[in-house]
Amino acid sequence: MRLLGLATGMIALVTAVTACSPAPQAPPPVLADPVDPGFVQGTDHGADDQLAATVVHEVQRYWSATFPEVAATGWHDLGGGVFSVDTADPSATAPPCTSGTDDVEGNAFYCATADAIAWDRAALLPVLREHYGDAAVAVVLAHEFGHAVQHRAGSDDAAAGPDPALLEAGADCYAGGFLRWVADGRSPHLRVDSGQLDGALRALTVFQDPLTDTGGTEHGSSFERVAAFQDGYQRGPDSCTSPAADVPGGTPGEVPARDLDRVLADDRAADFIARLTGSPPPRVVPVRAAPEECARQISAVAYCPDPPTVAVDRAALQDVHSEDGPHAAETQLASRYAAAALQRSGAPTTGAAAGERITCLTGAFTTDRDDLTRVELDEAVRAVLHTGSVSRDAGGTNHLGGFDRMAAFRAGATGGPQSCDDRGG
Repeated sequence: MRLLGLATGMIALVTAVTACSPAPQAPPPVLADPVDPGFVQGTDHGADDQLAATVVHEVQRYWSATFPEVAATGWHDLGGGVFSVDTADPSATAPPCTSGTDDVEGNAFYCATADAIAWDRAALLPVLREHYGDAAVAVVLAHEFGHAVQHRAGSDDAAAGPDPALLEAGADCYAGGFLRWVADGRSPHLRVDSGQLDGALRALTVFQDPLTDTGGTEHGSSFERVAAFQDGYQRGPDSCTSPAADVPGGTPGEVPARDLDRVLADDRAADFIARLTGSPPPRVVPVRAAPEECARQISAVAYCPDPPTVAVDRAALQDVHSEDGPHAAETQLASRYAAAALQRSGAPTTGAAAGERITCLTGAFTTDRDDLTRVELDEAVRAVLHTGSVSRDAGGTNHLGGFDRMAAFRAGATGGPQSCDDRGG
């Protein structure tokens, strides 16, 4: 038996991410025409299972049409069915491939042995919907169906020793292909807009995969997961059978502790921009000493072009540091230095194209070192996705949704500063 799931540890991770700040405002529901969840074993026929059942129905419709692109053969629906488990009910029946309902708590998984998918409707689906919107349920379940696709195609054959990280990336990629199908209006039962898609991406950055029953512990970074999803979304499922070639290394291991004073004193972002532009970086001042224009636009940091100034609201930047980590705070700082670089290049500094270039340069800064850890890369991704601050133009306006922010960041992170010249052009 191989148990492949998405969200073990989900409850603790959601608590960690959301304890310090209110949850983002949920996008509208994705349901356009709900499907009766009666085919779901153990269902309570409630709203959460109705959403999940509709996603299952549509994912299987998608793969009926698309699977030949992956395996040149026909698709068949799950032979073992789908299971909804109320893990808050001690008398609930355990689904296949588990020894008890505790194995499902806060989780969703595909079991290849039974060809079945199960989810926790008590501690997974409601949390996903509350904090990330209904599209997060769609991406979680589409990811699990991605493992069913791999099983049917033979790419999860244990005898072949598949890399767990590649399997997870492939499942994320397949989920991206399905969400694109929905976003293109091809599903009669689901709708996904850009705001809902952003919630799904944020969910991918928070949830880490569980151990498999073969002992695998290697799982992709948030960057890798979002990159795989975007590959499937932009290029389709036939791109998901091989790993992306443009994923930064990101070494594992411990990250040296850096308080905010150390982050501000490191000057890595300033040095990067100075090397890039061949001129001194802009001065850095506290918000109380900044030009009035900076004070009006600031969240944690701001850039004002006249004179070139980076203004820092220390309390707000400390919140970023505390919630998302020191590299998230450094990423916000780097984005304002990137705005200075854009100004010095003579390119427009306001508008969506400027925001893309700023975000791209911020990605180039992030990977401009050999000792970048996965933890730091994940912190940078959270800074990009969780708010629009990194992508604000020199006027303080963000014009980009999360998907486009991450695409621009990824371009810089994998291609370096030279890849940013044509962003938005």
